[in-house]
Amino acid sequence: MTQTKQPAGGSSTSASDFIGSSGDSKFNPCSASAHDVLLNNFQLKKKSYRVLLHGQQLVWERLQKLKQPSSKSETKAPLPADSPSQPGGACLYGPQSHVLHLDDVISVRSGDTKVASLKPPPPPTSNRSSNSSGEVMPAKPTSQYLTINYALRLSKSQTDCNRWELRRLTFFNSDPYIVRQWDQELQIRLHSSSPTRMRVRRLLVFINPYGGRKAGAQTYERHVRPIFQLAGVDATCITTQRANQVRDILLTHDLGVYDAVCCVGGDGTVAEVINGLLFRRMRELGLDEQRPPYIPRPALPVGVIPAGSTDTIAYSMHGTADVRTAAIHVILGQHRGLDVCSVSNGQSLLRFCASVLSYGYLGDVAAQSENYRWMGPRRYEYSGVKAFLNNRGYEAELRLLEEPDLLLTTPMEEVPQSPDSVCSLGESLPSVCYANCQRCSFASSIQEQQSSMLIQEESRNSQRSLREEPEPEDSHLTPNESALLRPRPRPGNLQLPTGSISSMRNLANEQWKVVRGNFFMICGANITCACARSPNGISRYSHLGDGCLDLILVKKTSLLNNVRFLLNTAGRSGDIRNLPFVEVYRTRKFQFRTLAAAGDEDYSLAGSCQPISPPGEMGVSSTSTEFSSWNCDGEVVTDLDITMRSHCQLIEVFMRGPHSYSKPLKNGTTPSTPASSSDNVYCCCKD
Repeated sequence: MTQTKQPAGGSSTSASDFIGSSGDSKFNPCSASAHDVLLNNFQLKKKSYRVLLHGQQLVWERLQKLKQPSSKSETKAPLPADSPSQPGGACLYGPQSHVLHLDDVISVRSGDTKVASLKPPPPPTSNRSSNSSGEVMPAKPTSQYLTINYALRLSKSQTDCNRWELRRLTFFNSDPYIVRQWDQELQIRLHSSSPTRMRVRRLLVFINPYGGRKAGAQTYERHVRPIFQLAGVDATCITTQRANQVRDILLTHDLGVYDAVCCVGGDGTVAEVINGLLFRRMRELGLDEQRPPYIPRPALPVGVIPAGSTDTIAYSMHGTADVRTAAIHVILGQHRGLDVCSVSNGQSLLRFCASVLSYGYLGDVAAQSENYRWMGPRRYEYSGVKAFLNNRGYEAELRLLEEPDLLLTTPMEEVPQSPDSVCSLGESLPSVCYANCQRCSFASSIQEQQSSMLIQEESRNSQRSLREEPEPEDSHLTPNESALLRPRPRPGNLQLPTGSISSMRNLANEQWKVVRGNFFMICGANITCACARSPNGISRYSHLGDGCLDLILVKKTSLLNNVRFLLNTAGRSGDIRNLPFVEVYRTRKFQFRTLAAAGDEDYSLAGSCQPISPPGEMGVSSTSTEFSSWNCDGEVVTDLDITMRSHCQLIEVFMRGPHSYSKPLKNGTTPSTPASSSDNVYCCCKD
């Protein structure tokens, strides 16, 4: 422990004063226990506080001078806190202590005056002495103010408990050497990286000014840019002017100077970013983009700022569509793996899907809404009412894996006996994905084990083939000709294939289930697809990173039953699984084809990634009356022979996941988080 110098007139304190008097309250080692422990007296709003920096936690406690009757000397004792103490992780402190985890800190700034400490830090490109290096600045310190900007989740909000807000602490100490030491130590711990956290310094931002209410540029300037400037992020902004421009830029431009990619737009913009990064990675590894042997994982994480019509991806990730909350998650740097689904036809890979791939009702809505873009977000309501009243059904055949293959290579003794662990355990109580989800964490560990095992197997096969390969007997060959005869290494030996491991497995043991019928809607949901109008989404129990997707089959029925289906998706207490005309399957892969195309294997429409033409311009008039279209992340796909496969945590996104909510009890106390995710409610809005 390092006891720093106390200012003039300040009383000496110790770290033990922060520990509760009960036997259970004690110091537990934190993640950064190797750093020094700082303890000093500061002033906060002209009141004296004891401030402690221990590991990754900042603790402060208010002090007051009290006169003891038996002595004339003055001592300092803690006052009741202005607000209840916040949970501080593993370390437990006194009941009057305020705890702030450094994972929630956005920036730290010191200054000679309070106004100077409130200024945002300069961008990383400026010539500034790096505090993170730990070197003492040669000039004499003069700063007496230390401002800490941090984010706080409104956990007690009864309208949106997943929303985050910016807060600020400004400490004063008359000794500039103490302020400098605190500033340097906080900078070191703030910018220390971890496997699940990365502080972004240089960011590439794509802004879609035409999505949603056409307010993407205003949203960024008013809400996002100030937060990025507060954190000292050097953001390079590109305003898109056409469709697929984001994808083209990501495929052709140099991205080596950026730490992450961020998009300001709707679900279509997010899909463009994900497709661009994935296809770029395949090109870098020399993989065949039409039939890749595996799907590699991109190196850059993705930030999502909602500025579209529905923003289902951002809402499913954060539990809210608040713009400032999404920007705060990008700054804090906490990232998780997000499942991505590949969509292919019988010949090649078409694109990647991040939210939902839907045929029938939602496909008709997407196709028809293209003709009413001048209406803005209202076009979806208008097209939805028209498609709903038509109540059309489509004959189709689906083949899906009856049982996911996550545990085929996992010993049963290593499988947690919990219903919310993995999707192949046959959950009796379906679970909702939330922050620190056990099921997604277990899927991530399985993914890492399979990746390491696959790389070891590939390495052994490569070495064995090199040893068994005979040398060319023709001595007249040149060295270049001899090199051509050597076996060429496969892409798996060049790069760790941390993407789709299941795509490289032997599919001989997979059991397929065939479903035929007349369907009003067919959905392959990668996420919950929740939004402000549908807080639970179309697939309430879908997880963000378990490597599974939910196949939802809505049979052709009456308009009254269709109304029941819509009410269950829009309500907060409904569950579409309870409807008799709805079937939900959890799977990793399914194949779709129309019954008319089942007898003709060669039937498929080309150019599927382009918007569908109006019915009057279609080459075959029967196609517009017999078949629907696919809605893939808001874009229209017209192929009728479709295969959708889920890839576990294929891309990293800045998020922590939605938090659970429990209503306060009548006595005013707030219950703790339920132990099981089955007891959680996805949204905290009032009934």
